[in-house]
Amino acid sequence: GALDIMVNNAGITRDATMRKMTEDQFDQVIAVHLKGTWNGLRAAAAVMRENKRGAIVNMSSISGKVGMVGQTNYSAAKAGIVG
Repeated sequence: GALDIMVNNAGITRDATMRKMTEDQFDQVIAVHLKGTWNGLRAAAAVMRENKRGAIVNMSSISGKVGMVGQTNYSAAKAGIVG
């Protein structure tokens, strides 16, 4: 079948203040939000290019523009999606 639309909406949180956040918590959120978006885009775009049609929707968050306490990882990932 065809791939008409792809919505990047996967996400996790690992909230902690920067002082208490581990590098692993930071990496987990970046991996799901930012790398997951990139992987999805890459796979969907290849199919859509071949079919000469399709649409991609990338979900982000206001946290990508205005950070929240305890969410440096989440805000960084969402800002990366917004570009």
